[in-house]
Amino acid sequence: MMRYSLLVLIVLIFGLTNAFNYQFFHLSDVHYSSAVNSQTYNQSTMCIPPALYEEMKKMEVDDHHDIIKSTKSSIFNNTASGLYGRYGCDTNSQLLQSTIQQMKIINPTPDFIIYTGDSVGHSLPQGLWQESQTTFVKTVQSEFSQQDTIFIPSIGNNDVFPDYNSQCSDQNLQYLTTLWSEWIPSDQVQNFSISGSLVFNPVPGLTVISLNTVLYSVKNTNSFQNAQDPCGQFAWLEYQLQVARQNNQYVYIIGHIFPGLDPFYLQTTWKVPFITSFFNILSNYEDVLKSGFFGHIHRDEFRSVFISNFTTGYFPMFIGSSITPVYINNPSVKIFSYEASTANVTDFTAYYADIYISNLLGSMTWKYEYSFVNDYLSTSIGIDGTVLNDFVDVMQANDNIYDAYDDHRTSNYLSDNTVNLCLAQSLTVDSFNDCLNYYATIS
Repeated sequence: MMRYSLLVLIVLIFGLTNAFNYQFFHLSDVHYSSAVNSQTYNQSTMCIPPALYEEMKKMEVDDHHDIIKSTKSSIFNNTASGLYGRYGCDTNSQLLQSTIQQMKIINPTPDFIIYTGDSVGHSLPQGLWQESQTTFVKTVQSEFSQQDTIFIPSIGNNDVFPDYNSQCSDQNLQYLTTLWSEWIPSDQVQNFSISGSLVFNPVPGLTVISLNTVLYSVKNTNSFQNAQDPCGQFAWLEYQLQVARQNNQYVYIIGHIFPGLDPFYLQTTWKVPFITSFFNILSNYEDVLKSGFFGHIHRDEFRSVFISNFTTGYFPMFIGSSITPVYINNPSVKIFSYEASTANVTDFTAYYADIYISNLLGSMTWKYEYSFVNDYLSTSIGIDGTVLNDFVDVMQANDNIYDAYDDHRTSNYLSDNTVNLCLAQSLTVDSFNDCLNYYATIS
C-alpha cells in the first residue's frame, strides 16, 4: 500500500511539473475574408469578385494598402497561382487552415494563445463581415478546443463594424459577446459587454489583461460620456493591476493597437492624452508588469518605452506580424518562451510561409524564420525593455543586423526600409523627431 501511495505521489508531482511547457503563441491580424475566393480567382490578380471591389473601396478607412501597393506595384503583374494566398489580398480559407495546422505542428500543447485582434478582412460589407467572423471563430475553436488550449482574444478595429466604430455597450460588443462566448469567462461577460476588456490567469502566477485599444484610436470618431476614460477601461485596468499585485501575479497586457507611432503614417496610433494616461498607470506597477503584446501594423516589430520611474527604465512591447499578406508581406506567427517563476520572456521564434513559393510548389511551405536570442543576441539573458532598447544601439552599429531586422519585419518578403531605430523608441511625433536629430549628431 505504501509503495502504491508513493507511486501515485510521484505521478502527481511529475504531472504537475510537466503540465506546462512554458511556451505560448502570439497570433495577430488574420483578416480572414470569405470574399477571397482562391478557387475562382486562382489564375488572376483579382482577390475578390469584380462587382464587390467598388463597394469595398468605398468602405476603406486605412490607406496603408494603397501606400504599399504604389511602391511595390510590380508584384501585381504576377499572374501565377494564388491558391495559397496572394500579396495584396486578405487571408483565404487555405491560408487560415494552414496557419492553424502549422501552429499545432510547432507546439500542439502551448500553455495558451494570445490573439491581438483583426479576425476578418478589410472593408467588407456587413453580411460578408459577419460571415467571415463566424467562419474564423468556428475554425479556431474546432481546432484548439480539443486540446483545451486557452485562447485569449482582443478586439481589433476590423472586429467591429464599421471599421474603428468601438463604443461602450454597443451592438458590436453584444455581437462579440455571443460570438466569442467560448473564450469569455462567464464572470466577465458583463464587463466585456461594456468595454470589450478581459482578464485571464492562464498559468499559475500570470495574469493576462486584454484591452480594447480601439477605444483610444485616432481613427475612432465616437464621443464618450467619460472623455478621459472611455468605458471606464483605464480604471478597470488599474484595478486589475492592483489585484495582480495583491495576489503576487505577474502581468502581460495585450491589445490590438499599440500606443506609439504607425510605421506607415509616422503618426500616433492612439490619441495622445490616452497614451499619457496609459503609461501613467503603468508607471506605478513595475513590480508586476512584464510585457505588452500588440498587432495592427502587419509588421514584426517591437517598442521599448522609457518610463522614468522604472528602475529598469523601459517597458517592452512585442508587435505581432500578420497572417494576411494584404500589406505585401508573408504570413508569420511567433511562439514565445517564458520563465515560470518570473514570467520573463526568455526568447521568441518566428515561423513564416513564403506565399510565392507555396503557390509555385502547390502546397504551403512554412519555415523557421529566426529566434530573437539565437539570431540577434547570441545569449540567453532574456528579453525585457532594457534588452530591446540596447538592441536598437546594436542595429545602429551593425548594418547586417539592421538589414536582418528589416527583412524580418515583412517575414522575409520585401523590406520597407523604414526608420526602425527611432520607431522602436518613440511614442509621439515629437519624440520621434528628437530621436532622428540625436542619430544625426552621432552618425
